[in-house]
Amino acid sequence: MPQSSLVRVRVALTGTVVGGALVALGLIAPAVGAAPPSAYSVAGVDTSHHNHESKGRDHPTEIDWRRVAAANDFAFLKATQGASGRDTWFADDYAAVSRTSLFRAPYHFFHPRSASDGAAQARHFVTTVRAAGYRGDRAGELPPVLDVEKLPAGGGGEVCPQHLRTQELRVFLQEVRKAFGVTPIVYTRASFVKECMGGEGEVFAGHHLWLARYGSGSDEPQRVPGAGRSWSFWQHTQTGSDPGVVGPVDRNVFRGSRSELAALAKGGAPGPDGR
Repeated sequence: MPQSSLVRVRVALTGTVVGGALVALGLIAPAVGAAPPSAYSVAGVDTSHHNHESKGRDHPTEIDWRRVAAANDFAFLKATQGASGRDTWFADDYAAVSRTSLFRAPYHFFHPRSASDGAAQARHFVTTVRAAGYRGDRAGELPPVLDVEKLPAGGGGEVCPQHLRTQELRVFLQEVRKAFGVTPIVYTRASFVKECMGGEGEVFAGHHLWLARYGSGSDEPQRVPGAGRSWSFWQHTQTGSDPGVVGPVDRNVFRGSRSELAALAKGGAPGPDGR
């Protein structure tokens, strides 16, 4: 081997050793995982009223949940937003999903209107999903989900929620945990925590994370600062397709086996007809 090649090898090995030491000391972040969504066999969708409006609000379309269940393992359904908003299709969709083999959970889109409304949003969410039949401990029911992300802005952009306070997220999570006796899942992005929460991801420590990252190939979602764990669910596209849904749909994968997903569902696995 030429001397120049030997030098390059020595430099590369030195860099690897030094890099590993810096990771061990916590001075730099470990490399992001390198497996594409197709490497994970447990898949699911998440939906809201938008998935019923592919032909316009005046021509709503049904979701064929039986067909969705034949191609997926789980579904997250939007239930509420803020302290008063309700998804118009949640009750009907949740009833239909509950009759299938899909693992399922409702999610709440956190939209603060004041600096102290975490408890109000939690009460609204709990009341709404209970009315639809969610209890948190029935067969097939995954933990409830807090969705915290940027809000739509004029011109098609997105902005950080104006009144977002980390303490109110903590209050919301505590109230929902108290109501259902299970630790909620958190949907967010590493970039949101950095930009909108000042990097204070410690509030999500101990929670399973559902992270969004699109079009990244084999680059998995980046770790949330302070959360202490990697992702459990990965939303990898907003423009996926599904035989039971008209138009584009969000697609996700679970980082584990179906039996591990069943273990996350406090009530265990649903039967073939959802019971």
